[in-house]
Amino acid sequence: MKKIINIIIIIFLSGCTTSSWTHKSNNNSNLEFDSGFCRSYANVSEPTYICKDPLMCSPEELSTAIIALGQNKAAYDLCMYKKGYKQ
Repeated sequence: MKKIINIIIIIFLSGCTTSSWTHKSNNNSNLEFDSGFCRSYANVSEPTYICKDPLMCSPEELSTAIIALGQNKAAYDLCMYKKGYKQ
């Protein structure tokens, strides 16, 4: 059980890391605006799952929460790529 909790913590912490985005033209003047737009877009199109118990997810909800986080990040990344940014 302890190994599973450690793996989950690593997954969540790696999802919180910020990556550096740069525009293909090397002009990052709109980076903050575009990042905010893409974050809003991702939250609307692929909302994250909030577990019923705010302190922990039940085993039935855990996979739903992890999948929702992955889909949200994928929507954000896709939006940034479409706007001409790369990691």
